[in-house]
Amino acid sequence: MNPHVEAPILTAGLFDYAEWRAEALQRVKALLTWLEESGLDLEQARPLLQRQIHRLDNDRMTLAFVAEFSRGKSELINAIFFSGHGQRILPAGAGRTTMCPMELFSDPAQPRGLRLLPIETRLQSQTLAQWKSSPQVWTHFELPSQDAQGLAQALTHLSDTQRVPLERAQDLGFFHDAEDLAQLNTDAQGEVEIPLWRHALVNFAHPLLDQGLSILDTPGLNAVGAEPELTLSLIPSANAVVFVLGADTGVTRSDLEIWNRHIATTSGAQTLVALNKVDALWDPLLTAPQIAASIDHQVQTTAQTLRLPPERVFPVSAHKALLARIQGDGPLLARSGLGALENALNRAANIDRRSLLDGAVRDAVGQVQSELSQQLRKQLHEAQGQLDELQGLRGKNANMVVLMLQRLAAERNEFDAGMAQVLALRAVNNRMLEQLRERFAAKSVLHDLEQLELRMGGALLKVGVKGELARIGADLRKRLVDAETQIEEIRQMLAAAFTRANSEFGFTVTAPRVLRLSGLMQEFDRVVNAYTEHLSGVNWLKLQNNAYTLRTLRTLSSRVRDLFERALRDIENWDRSAIAQLDSQVRERKKQLNRRLATLQRIEDTKDSLHDRIDELQKQIAQIDVLQSGLNDQIRRLIAA
Repeated sequence: MNPHVEAPILTAGLFDYAEWRAEALQRVKALLTWLEESGLDLEQARPLLQRQIHRLDNDRMTLAFVAEFSRGKSELINAIFFSGHGQRILPAGAGRTTMCPMELFSDPAQPRGLRLLPIETRLQSQTLAQWKSSPQVWTHFELPSQDAQGLAQALTHLSDTQRVPLERAQDLGFFHDAEDLAQLNTDAQGEVEIPLWRHALVNFAHPLLDQGLSILDTPGLNAVGAEPELTLSLIPSANAVVFVLGADTGVTRSDLEIWNRHIATTSGAQTLVALNKVDALWDPLLTAPQIAASIDHQVQTTAQTLRLPPERVFPVSAHKALLARIQGDGPLLARSGLGALENALNRAANIDRRSLLDGAVRDAVGQVQSELSQQLRKQLHEAQGQLDELQGLRGKNANMVVLMLQRLAAERNEFDAGMAQVLALRAVNNRMLEQLRERFAAKSVLHDLEQLELRMGGALLKVGVKGELARIGADLRKRLVDAETQIEEIRQMLAAAFTRANSEFGFTVTAPRVLRLSGLMQEFDRVVNAYTEHLSGVNWLKLQNNAYTLRTLRTLSSRVRDLFERALRDIENWDRSAIAQLDSQVRERKKQLNRRLATLQRIEDTKDSLHDRIDELQKQIAQIDVLQSGLNDQIRRLIAA
């Protein structure tokens, strides 16, 4: 690439983000290693840091590009990500190019190359996720990642089509709308053209993809509307969505249908609109201000039609941007407008994502510092108490040591008796937690959805689905509401028990934080509402296709199961963290009592001198100070980086 042409902003941002993530991962790992060597009790701290390590190590970023056919979406992806190859990588040009949804990623654990799922699998009820675990069904092509021309040639399979009778095409989900039928182009045999493939997985090594980036390319209303997983799962879960329109066509009916049905409902700050092919407005007979005014009018009109702020609509020329980057033409690249779109994508996909992960790491590290500092303060208090106790023995006779031994033995017996309360608390907590596990068990949660699948699978006419889903959704939501009530009961029970333990044994166990499921409930509501609307109204005809209905319901079941499993993990982690506080202080108290008894016993048996033990405790107190300073330094370095 010409050095005078600015490097792709998003590309640079992705590398910066990947570098930050790798450094943050190493810093958290280094902190955990230091803590493991410190001898501190890490029952609470270890899981907190391990979760952050897993999150940083497995973070993935998905950018979804959605458009009707012939909007220049593939060219836009080429311009943003693959201009360094010196040519187009994804097929792009006049007419329809990429004919099926495509996921572009790099995963060495999966087969490298291009995998294509036959369109005929739409006749069966398995979801895309289920098909992904059946590699024998996919057609596989090798991808020569080091040969740009060979790579581009292999990816032309994304444009493969076939001709089939109209009835067969309709069985596969095509040509149901009146407008599609009006524009139907059949050949002499009465056959029509449809895509050969249903879905594509492109897995190859690439510097950007290796950083955890994946690209979702969804072409055309039919591809989006016929695949419930795309509409209701993959697109909404993307870190950023780019909806591509053509400046030469404006917002067409099918564009608006894609937007209203599949994007607007989940549209947020991470949804951007690329008004592509803006070079069609570069009229050589107009002045630069006139051209700018024409482009601005298109932007304002598009924003008004889509009910978006104008600053989220970006006029671009993907073709000119790709050409500029390949030829090293800086002025043309600037005129293409791609920089503004890349800046917005960089903020949505990199800067905001980094801020989110950084905040989570800081919160976890803050909790670790607070918990371990409290642990060290407790150790310091215990050690200082022992030191004062032993220093009080100086100059005293042996009977005093015997009396102290008797008093300490009684204290330990009293403590051991009190531990029966801790065991009882654990038993009650486990029973209450088990009730929550039963409430969240997949078999129980998904029972009504599975029954609905069975009824719909055997019904000739699919009616009443919306009402059934509304009822099932209300029942499942009540489970979440009831679970939140039960969580609060557990919290209050633990808080009362901790208060008693603090009073009786001098512990410093803090009451568990309040755990709310409101965020998860909002996500659950969005999912259920989206599926309920999808399986009614305008999709009623699709609903009569048995495979489509079952596929959609199974996708919903999968989403619901994931949400409830995530909720249960959050609850179990919350409960484990709360109980770990008490367990840690119980272990530390036992250790201190046993150490004090052993010390006094050795002094009584004249196996150890009082002076030696006092010296040992003074060193222990100094070591606690060293550990506290070391912990603060480790945390400070991690947070400051």
